[in-house]
This record gives sequence, C-alpha cells and structure tokens, in this order.
Amino acid sequence: MAQDDQDAAKLLREKAEADAARRRQELVALAGEQSSKLIHELQVHQIELEIQNEELRRVMTELEQSRNQFSLLFHQAPIGYLVLNDVGLIQEINETFCRMVSRTRDQLMGSPFSECMEGDDRGVFLARYRAFFMAPAGKSLEALILRAQGPAFFAHMEGAVIRLTLGRRPATNAPLLLLSVTDITERKWAEEKRLQMERQMQQTQKLESLGVLAGGIAHDFNNLLTIILGNASLALDEMPPASPARDSLKAIEATSLRAAELCRQMLAYSGKGRFVIENIRMNDLIGEMISLLKASISKKAILNLNLKEPLPPLRGDPSQIRQVLMNLVFNASEAIGEHGGVITISTGMMECSSRDISEIYLDDNLTEGLYVWLEVSDTGCGMDHETQRRIFEPFFTTKFTGRGLGLSAVLGIVRGHKGALTVYSEPGRGTTFKVLFPAAENDKLPVPQSSGSVQHSDWKGAGTILLVDDEESVRSLGNRMLERLGFKVLIAVDGQHALEIFRELRNEIVLVILDLTMPYMDGEETFRELRRIDPKIRVIMSSGYTESEITPRFAGKRLSGFLQKPYTLDTLIQCLRDALERR
Repeated sequence: MAQDDQDAAKLLREKAEADAARRRQELVALAGEQSSKLIHELQVHQIELEIQNEELRRVMTELEQSRNQFSLLFHQAPIGYLVLNDVGLIQEINETFCRMVSRTRDQLMGSPFSECMEGDDRGVFLARYRAFFMAPAGKSLEALILRAQGPAFFAHMEGAVIRLTLGRRPATNAPLLLLSVTDITERKWAEEKRLQMERQMQQTQKLESLGVLAGGIAHDFNNLLTIILGNASLALDEMPPASPARDSLKAIEATSLRAAELCRQMLAYSGKGRFVIENIRMNDLIGEMISLLKASISKKAILNLNLKEPLPPLRGDPSQIRQVLMNLVFNASEAIGEHGGVITISTGMMECSSRDISEIYLDDNLTEGLYVWLEVSDTGCGMDHETQRRIFEPFFTTKFTGRGLGLSAVLGIVRGHKGALTVYSEPGRGTTFKVLFPAAENDKLPVPQSSGSVQHSDWKGAGTILLVDDEESVRSLGNRMLERLGFKVLIAVDGQHALEIFRELRNEIVLVILDLTMPYMDGEETFRELRRIDPKIRVIMSSGYTESEITPRFAGKRLSGFLQKPYTLDTLIQCLRDALERR
C-alpha cells in the first residue's frame, strides 16, 4: 500500500513537472513573441528618431545658413540699419552704419541715436522722434550725421515699426523702430549746386534784363538830351558875349552834360559803354592811384597791397578800370566806417575754363583762357545774403538814396571788358570782390590816340548833307546846326525815305548823317543800300548808343564816322571835318 502511494505520488509529480514544463515552454514561447514585437517596436522608434534627428539637423543647418545669410545681408547692406526702442536707444545696428560713422558696434549699442547728429538736427530729431516712432509709414527724416573721423554727411532716414526678440533676451512684444539710413551727401551737393546755378542764372538773367532796359533808356534819353544840349549850344553860339542869359544857357549845357554822363553810366552798366582800348599793366595802374586811394578812404582804414609780379597786360580802358578800382575801394572804406579795419588790394593771374567761370562768377558767356584778377577785400561789416543778391541792381544802396549806379556800373564795365566778377561776404567778417579781366594775347597792342575836344566855331563847310532821323526834334536841330555851318540840308524821316532822296539827288549829296535806330528800315540796312548805290558815299552813323557798341558792326565797311548823341556844335564840327577831309 505504501508502495502504491509512493508510486501514485511519483506519477503525480511527474505529471505536474511535465505540465509545468509544458506551461514553461508555452510561457517561453509567448515571451519570445512579445519580446520580438517589443524589440521591433523599439527598432522602429529608433529609426523614426534617427530620421527626425536627421531632419532636425538639416533644418538646423538650413536655419544656420539662413541666419548667416541674413546676418551677411544685414551687416553688408549698402545702407545703414538700426533698431531703436521707444526712447531712441540703439538696440541693434549693422556694420554698414558703423562704417558710416567710423565707430564700433560696442561704442554704439545702447547709446542714444541722437548723439550721432549735429546740434540743430539733434533737437529736431528729438522733437519729432516720438511721433515718427508711433507712425513712421510714409514719413522720412533728414539730418546731418557726425563721423568720429572725417566730415559729417547728410542722411535720409525711413522707418518701420517691428516686434521681435533681440538676441537671447525674452520677448516683451514691445514695439521697436527699424530705421534705414542712406547717405545722400552727393545728392544734396548736386541739388545745392543745381540750385546755386539756377539762382546764379536767374541773377544773370535779371541783370541782363536790367542791362537791356538801362541801355534802352540811355539811348532814348540821349535823343532827348541831344535836343536840349544842341539847342543850348546853338543859343550860346548866337548870343552876344555880354548877354545875361549866357549864364543860364551854360547852366543848361552843364546840367545836360551831367545827364549825359549818367547815360554813359547806364550804358556802362548794360555793357555798352564807350571804351578807349589800351594795353594796361594792372599793377602799374594801381601804383599810379595809390596816393589818391589813401587820401580818399577812411582815416581809420589801413590800405595794404599784395600785388603779384609779373602779370600779363590786359586790354581795356584805363579810366574805366580806375573807376572799378575806386568804386570797390570806396565801398570797402564805407564798410569799415569809423571802427577801423584793413583794406587789401591784391592782383594775380589764373587759367580758367569757361565752366569754372560760369559756376562762380557773374559773367557774360566768357571763353576759357588766361585772366588777370583784381581783388579788393575789407574787414568791415560784411553783407547778408539778401544784400549780396541786390548789390548789383541800379541805385540799390544800404546807406541812403541818391547814390547813383555804384556797383551796377562796376558790373557793366567788367562785362563790357568781357570780364567776370564775384563777391564773398559774411556779416561781421568783411567782404571780398574779385574781378577777372582777360589777359592780352601779346604786349604789342596798338594804343589809339584821342583827338580830344577842340573849339571849331569858325569852321564852315559846303555842299549838301542828307540828314536821316526818325525824331522830328533831332531833325530840326540837326538842320539848324548844319545850315549854321554853311551846308544845304536834305531831310529824311526814315531809311526808305532816305534811299528815295539819295537815288534822285546822289550827285549833289556829299555826306549822309544816318540815325542807327529807325522803324521800317534801320540805319545798318540803309547804310548797305546807300553803299550799294554809291560805294564812295561818306556816311556818319549817329546813335544814342556808344561808338564801341556800334562801330564793330561796320568794321571793314568804310564808315566815315560816328556821332554819339547828345552832341554839341563843336562835336558835330569835329566829326564833319574828320569825315569830309579824310582822303
């Protein structure tokens, strides 16, 4: 029994062990399968992570490249960029702006942007910045930006409001101003140069118009003076020496001559004055005048000379050049006044292009070449811009009325000599006038001899003279003068009328006195027709304009003489004798 129980127990144990082994095998099989799945899942996740990591590395690489490209573009942009906060402190800046102002990034970061500006512009920027920061769209700022080294530059600035995180600082979502800065110095200079040239052109055109007006007035006024002066001359010639009316007539004659001098000044202003061209040594002319100049200026003014030697000669009228020098020195003396100061007369020579002259000087389309310059500077009160703009206007003065043409006559003389003039002045710091005269081509220029004024009241002529003038009063006066001298006179009211008379009576006419300015047919055209009919006919041209303006138009055409209005009986006699006695 005991044996049976043992056997039963043994079988049970074997069965149990076999069942446990089977179950263990089942568990092992089950565990293996799950493990494989887990391992597979892990492998899949690992691969996914590797792929994600690769994508992340690629994205990070691209981001780094983009950041580097952005940084390169930001820092190497052709214009300056700054990021400012609401109080104008620099939060970010590119290298371009650093180079613009010759400063480092460390010097600029965190500093007020206004410190980069000139004083006046700094105040304007600070006053406008808040409004500009709040709404910069469509607005711009311009200011003069300082450099740590070198001159300041003009900048044009535009802005945009942005929100971003700068560096590793946490985002505050506070608005910032992205400011672009462009150097517009060259554009400003070009614009200022253009405006300066426009102002100069306007001034030149204004002066030219005034010159034309002055010349026209002088011409017409000379016609009137011809009547006054001519009749006074005739009356004096007819009146007994003991007549009490002679003094009155002499006063009329003297006043008429003064009026004629004013006309000559107006013609000088218009650049059409009479010049006796000679070879002039500028330094010699100044030396001859130095005693007169010292005696004429303020006793508290010191006159200094700074004359360059040697200088080439110039072609001009010595009396007119002296007038230029006297006017400039007198103006300098008045500017100094009773406070004391220094007047300096300087000379020199310079080679100029026409472009250089046109940009700086008041000129009349001058040609390039060698110029002799005269400079008169003073340490007086100076002039503001408005005064400088008007000083060449006729009768303009800062002193008192009735001063005459003054600097306008100076300008006219300079223009008449084909020269140029400029002025530099600053209130409280004095004034400098600089005049250019074209240098003579050589030192052997002819010096014409002046005939002077000679009395010829006993001279008489013979023959028939054709007097042509559209002014009835001038014709009447001329007729009386010519008859007084023994001539038979034919009268023509214009060029066409003169040609009709000349064709009919050419054999009787010994000379024609021809007015230059007439309606229908002017003197120049009439002269050509007269010479075409009879090449040997003597013609005297008469005009209110000056000889230097008229005679070049008749060069080589054998004009017999020029009679400038107004004229006296003696002047007429001299002109007739020169024309009729010339072979």
